[in-house]
Parts: sequence; C-alpha cells; structure tokens
Amino acid sequence: MDIHAYISSGVLESYVLGELSAAEAQQVEEMAARYPEVAQELRQIEESLEAIARAAAVAPRPGLRNQVLARIAPSPSSQANTPATETPVRPLQPASAARTGSHWLIAASIGLALLSSLAALYFWNRWQETEERLASMQAQNSVLAQNVRTLENSSARLQQSLAVLTDPGYRTVPMKGLSPAPNARAVVYWNPSTATVYLNAGSLPKAPAGKQYQLWAIVDGKPVDAGVFD
Repeated sequence: MDIHAYISSGVLESYVLGELSAAEAQQVEEMAARYPEVAQELRQIEESLEAIARAAAVAPRPGLRNQVLARIAPSPSSQANTPATETPVRPLQPASAARTGSHWLIAASIGLALLSSLAALYFWNRWQETEERLASMQAQNSVLAQNVRTLENSSARLQQSLAVLTDPGYRTVPMKGLSPAPNARAVVYWNPSTATVYLNAGSLPKAPAGKQYQLWAIVDGKPVDAGVFD
C-alpha cells in the first residue's frame, strides 16, 4: 500500500475533524497502529488544528467578571433600602446586557471566520505540499525512464559488439599508430562475406576542433574511403 498517497488523500484530516463514519474511523486507527508514518501525521494534524484554535480564541474583555457578579448579587445599600415585603423585580435582559450579548455574537462570528480561514489556509498548504511531492515523483520517474532507455541502448550496443567479436566470419585487423601518433591504437573488424566493417577506435587521441578521422582501405593497391568519424 502507498502510505504517502494514503496520507495525502485527506482522510486523516477528516478523521481529526470527526467527519468519518465509525467504520472509516476504525480503519484510520488501524492504519495508525500499523504504520508509524500515519500516527505521526495524525499527531501533526491535531497539533496544527489545536494551534489554529488557540490563534482564533477571543479572550473576555477586562472587568466582565465583576460586571456579571454585580448584576447577579444586589449591593448591600439596595438591600437596606428595599422593604422586606417587596420582592425586587429585575428585567430578564437589560438593554446593556442585550448590547453586550450582540457584541459577543459579533466577536464569536469573527472568531469562527478566522478559524475557518486558518483551517482553509492549513489544508491549502497541505494540498500544495502534495502537488509538489507529486511533481517531484513525476520528475524522478522521468529520470528513471531516461536511465532505463540509456541502459537499453548500451545493452544493445554491447550485444552487437559481442556478436561481432564472437562471429568467426569477421577478420580482426589491428592498426598501430604512425609517426604523428605512435601510441595510437585501433582495431578493425571486417566481414568479407557481407562487406561489413566495424571500428574500435581504441586509444586514438581526440580529433582537433573542426576535424575528423578518416578510415581508408587499400583495394588493389589503391586507397578507398571507408568513412569518417570523430
């Protein structure tokens, strides 16, 4: 199973957010128990979402606790001025409390929007990482395919060379260097039946810039051009 593809599928994020069915969640837990990479990714997702939640948290404004307690418990002076037979009547939601509640609703809406934006940014970054990982894998596959083609071409040339070397129909003609390059060596393989010639350049020095080597055959005492090579 391709663990990287499973991690990049988004199922782990859905598990942490509680969007999976019981069977799907159980499968994720089994994968986490079996593969350390999955368990590590789950921990990272949980830590990231926890960090997002902390960043989006809205702290209560200073003095709110005292205001709430003041509204719940009447002051001693008001108790002294209130007749024993009267029961103080307080409105269920004073105007100031209504305004405070609306402010809290606005703050909660802003916090929720911020949390949603941060979560979207997190998943977008994960998607970008997946895209980059996929592009890297595609580039690696392209390089591997090129290497395979190079090896196949090399293998074909080696098989051809081996066929020439082991074919009794070829004659081996060693060629020694003359005075301009006395240490140069080359070997010609010639098949008289098929008029096929192969050249092993051996230790020939590199040809000067703009120049090539030329192979000549002596036929009936006359030089015959057998081609040029680098």
